[in-house]
Amino acid sequence: MTDRIDSRLRRLRRALYRLYYRAKYLPFAAERRRRRAEAVEGDVASLPRGFIVIQIDALAHEDLERALRRGYVPHLKNLLEQRGWELRRFPAGLPSATPAAQAAIFYGTKERIPGFRFYEKAERRVLIGSQPAAMQFIRDRLPRDGILRGGSGYANLFDGGADRAIFTLSLRRPQPLFAKMGGGRLALLLLLHPVRVVRMVLSSIWEYVLEEWDRLWSQIRGQYTYYWWYLPFMHIGANVILRELQTLAVLLDIYTGVPAIYTTYNLYDEFAHHFGPSSRPALKNLRALDRRIGEILRMLRRLPGRPYDVYILSDHGQTPAVPYRIAYGETLGDTVLDAVRHGVRVLAGIGAYAPPGEAMDFLVRELEQISAESGRPTRQLGLRLSRWLRKQYRLFPLLAETVRVAEAEHIVLTYSSSLAHLYWTDPPRPLGFDEIRADLHRRALYYFLVAHRGIGLVATRMQDGAHVEGTVGRALVTPAGEIEVLSGQDPLPFYATTPVERRAIVHLVQLPNAGDLVLFGAYDPGRDLCICFDDQVGAHGALGGRQFWPFLMAPQGVIPARHRIEDPLDLHPLFARYGLKGG
Repeated sequence: MTDRIDSRLRRLRRALYRLYYRAKYLPFAAERRRRRAEAVEGDVASLPRGFIVIQIDALAHEDLERALRRGYVPHLKNLLEQRGWELRRFPAGLPSATPAAQAAIFYGTKERIPGFRFYEKAERRVLIGSQPAAMQFIRDRLPRDGILRGGSGYANLFDGGADRAIFTLSLRRPQPLFAKMGGGRLALLLLLHPVRVVRMVLSSIWEYVLEEWDRLWSQIRGQYTYYWWYLPFMHIGANVILRELQTLAVLLDIYTGVPAIYTTYNLYDEFAHHFGPSSRPALKNLRALDRRIGEILRMLRRLPGRPYDVYILSDHGQTPAVPYRIAYGETLGDTVLDAVRHGVRVLAGIGAYAPPGEAMDFLVRELEQISAESGRPTRQLGLRLSRWLRKQYRLFPLLAETVRVAEAEHIVLTYSSSLAHLYWTDPPRPLGFDEIRADLHRRALYYFLVAHRGIGLVATRMQDGAHVEGTVGRALVTPAGEIEVLSGQDPLPFYATTPVERRAIVHLVQLPNAGDLVLFGAYDPGRDLCICFDDQVGAHGALGGRQFWPFLMAPQGVIPARHRIEDPLDLHPLFARYGLKGG
């Protein structure tokens, strides 16, 4: 008797939910009917199976497990413990950055994307992953269609071939700004959700108060934070407004039966950069994201437009970091240009070998002495003043540096968090290790950087793989991921212990637009702390710690048991197999 009553109550509840959603999304009923027409005799279950991907940008597998233990993500915990979902860790590849990862997932290629910031020698152009023009330049070199053909993408870097791509930096075909922001469809959604609009306004105010408090508390505790005055307002836009809008758009797509949906929640990445990947602000952000994921899952249970497979993943992780500028009192660009302008006479006399680590202090003192004795007084005063300002990290954060172009020295230096690329602009082609070592001045700079304590590895091209060197020794890494120590000790034990990681190094340095020198920030495994060349306290882009290990969640059996994932490129076939095109 009780079972019959429970069954009737469940049927009544489902009927009320259907009535509620049909009334709520009445203006979109025609779109839903059009997609349902693909089904046989109106049976939704006969629609081709679709997929939904929810990307939590920069959340490492280890930090997800920490959030699960501390109760920040109850919906994800329920999926794992009650619904039998599987959770796996996979390698992010190199660079461990969103542009490369999303290109790999969407299009099955990540060639010519060596970092978040990099330099194109042929075009004499610096490309930055947050700039629409730069991302469009990259998009134009990618295939026209991707895994989202016939589907929708929200808050991604690339469109993935989607018919509808909103809040997306680059598209296969140009769109007016109004269309990029969602157009009339999104405006109508807001009108249909007045309660959510009010909640967005109140949440924006609360978000600002909380972030200012978190920043103040971090500074009282003596923790460095990567903080600019306008960041709370940017975070309100991304963490409150954009998060709500993209969630609404996904809910509507589920209702209407869009076959392929990919949405990226970006703000954990921002909080992890500014406060640290395991910080309270970053984990609190995960709690809000978990609630939105819960909404999406409820919509799937209550009134789906077609059957879906759901994937929740990240593209890379983050490793706790100390900014290079904090650790050494200057930017990496300052260090490199001082060595080039004033230190070559000292360093060139060392010979074609790396100086021992204990010689580093002596070399730095020599460089400082030469620098102080050369140049015009006014220029020296200006250099000292600018360096002093850059040292005042808390007082003058707007002086942060991410690109250094030194035309007179024919050098371009780009920083991508814990990864940096150094290019010699003359000649305008990639240089290999042998060419660098054959030139006196390049060789001197190379060995100076190898000896620097803030740089863990210097990687360069070789015909048969990659040459990697640190203060303890140097080695050759083959395309198969095998390592041959050439002198000293293995320089990779803290960075690449498996063939997967070593193959990623070879892939990165062999890219034609990777730096002539590829620099990895030093990593201390005892403290799980790396050097970040940007002014950030959470870093990714290279190797060292959990930045290289994101996660993938999916229902049991959705991912074939024998499917190996050793790079985001291996995720592309999982989604391409659906072969969907919306009706």
